[in-house]
Amino acid sequence: MTGADDTGPRPATAPRRTRSELRALVLAAGVEVLRHDGLGAGAEHVTFKRVFARVEATTGTRVTNASVIGRIWDNQADFQSAVLTAVATDEVVDQEHAVQAAAAAVAAAADRSSPEGRRGALRELMRVAAQADLDTGTTSRAWATVIGVWALASGARGSPAGDRVLGVLRHGHDAADRRANAATEAMMDFLGLRLRPPFTVDHFTQACIALVEGCTLRDRTDAGIRGITLATGPDGTDQEWTVLGVGMDALADQFLELDPDWSPEPGPLGGGPVAGTGPDGSGL
Repeated sequence: MTGADDTGPRPATAPRRTRSELRALVLAAGVEVLRHDGLGAGAEHVTFKRVFARVEATTGTRVTNASVIGRIWDNQADFQSAVLTAVATDEVVDQEHAVQAAAAAVAAAADRSSPEGRRGALRELMRVAAQADLDTGTTSRAWATVIGVWALASGARGSPAGDRVLGVLRHGHDAADRRANAATEAMMDFLGLRLRPPFTVDHFTQACIALVEGCTLRDRTDAGIRGITLATGPDGTDQEWTVLGVGMDALADQFLELDPDWSPEPGPLGGGPVAGTGPDGSGL
């Protein structure tokens, strides 16, 4: 693993930087230092000294306090708040891509010619989506950092820095929710599903997002939520499930039902159901 202060090749001549370029350069280095060392009690260890050393080692650009204090950030605490905010805006897309790939495989093999086939495809979708979520979410350093910032900002609610980060998180959640709702609607169209009154698509996706986030946190501490064997495969063969998958299947059964008037149309599952976490993760 590469250390936050490891050196690398330096350019022969460091380019001159505009103020906006310098800000982006120093901020990116601060995010990398934070990801490498973890959050601790916040970003207090992401000091100008450490970040400037990383910038010089990796780009050849020498940065001093005079370069940034009063020109880009008021002080070191203001910079550390900006680093946390930058982390909060990071897109956590690993889970999204993994779930889309898993969903595409299920869709390609789905039997939509009968109610039993459609319900079986939905169950299989929940099983493999949950597995993909856990496999990627529990190994993603970016996801862990974003969730850590989320927790810190929630604990600092009411402070200027905490409220600033929470505002960024809320904005990311809104975008993620829109993607999740669109993906859920595509899945419903593909499998001929409708909502049970009085639920909405947003109710379903919010419930799934919360379950994904909670189970991924549990799985990162090896809480034993994997390795459940259920006879749900073809002809009652055994399949491996997770607590997350069982929960998502139960949510689908509670919120959704088969539309008796639906008939299948050719075509792929539009974009695949998306399940992820963090401010830019989305859920199904």
